[in-house]
Amino acid sequence: MGAAKQEVEDVYAVTARARFFYDSKDKQRERAMAMGAEEDGPRLEVGELIPGLPDDVAIECLARVPSRSHRRMRRVCRGWRGAVGSSEFRRRRGAAGAAEDVVFLVQAAPAAGDGKGSTPECALTAANLTTGEWRRVEGPDEAWGPVPLFAQCAAAGDGRHVAVVGGWDPDTLRPTSDVRVLDVPAGTWRRGRHMPDNRSFFGCAGGDGNVYVAGGHDESKNALRSALSYSAQGAFKKTAERYTATGGAWADEDEVVPDTGETCLASVRGKVWAVGAGKGGVREWDGAARAWREVADGPPGMKARVKAAGIGNGDGTALFVFGTVADAAEGSKYSAWVMGAGGAPWKRVPVPSGFGGFVYSAAAVRV
Repeated sequence: MGAAKQEVEDVYAVTARARFFYDSKDKQRERAMAMGAEEDGPRLEVGELIPGLPDDVAIECLARVPSRSHRRMRRVCRGWRGAVGSSEFRRRRGAAGAAEDVVFLVQAAPAAGDGKGSTPECALTAANLTTGEWRRVEGPDEAWGPVPLFAQCAAAGDGRHVAVVGGWDPDTLRPTSDVRVLDVPAGTWRRGRHMPDNRSFFGCAGGDGNVYVAGGHDESKNALRSALSYSAQGAFKKTAERYTATGGAWADEDEVVPDTGETCLASVRGKVWAVGAGKGGVREWDGAARAWREVADGPPGMKARVKAAGIGNGDGTALFVFGTVADAAEGSKYSAWVMGAGGAPWKRVPVPSGFGGFVYSAAAVRV
């Protein structure tokens, strides 16, 4: 009841100013003169998003409602559902400065009871970097079960979909071809088409409405050199055994990956960044020069990186890093940091109690 009341207050607060401005005597007089109507303005028309407001003003109001209320907003009426799910709604949120950056993490979940003798579980966490809220993202029902162990997640790059792909079945501890697709604005899940093969420990990234899977191991632990692309609309396509974005083939890039196991990779501003701890810990790959360029030092206080993700729906306006802290006395083994891609200082992001599990994959969406 409290959450519903808060959402009503959110909607009322962002529309109050527009209603006051639109319903003022001066504005009523302007509308009456422009429309050749009575001074009390136009009557309610079927299909209006907010009674008494033109739709362009109404969608400006709705675009400012916090994302935590979007799922219930879609249930108000057909007009609101269409508005909240539209690309124009997302554009208006961005233009109004109301967009929120949410990082999705596949991480180890707290064990039930004392945890002894039980199979570890994974869960999907949504960390809203704009509001500071962290929460578990549950499946639609119990039949979905927990997130597979070691699953990978990736944002499709369309500002809407996040896919949770593969991993180990928690009951059989064998690789799975499972695909789950989350519509972030709607807050709804659907089953995606399974991968053509079962694989684990593969690379996974997203962009241009697709999620890409590369390498990994099959059920017999054989290394794979194939890659797959998955459309957010629900279809897998297998690529050639050797693949590049332009030539359709894999190429050996021995110099690309830094010569240390203490870095992780992320896409920022359309380029590959390697993230590690310490001085010069953040580097950018220069494809033309075939060399790494130092961007910044690693996050202050970070002992070792765990996962990183570029923030900003493909434009990579910032970098998110989840890692271990150097000082265990700070009360948590893990912490998170954010740095602007333009070289802004690192900002520590508090990790709430219950969300300190190891992170296996990360993906960011701007809502």
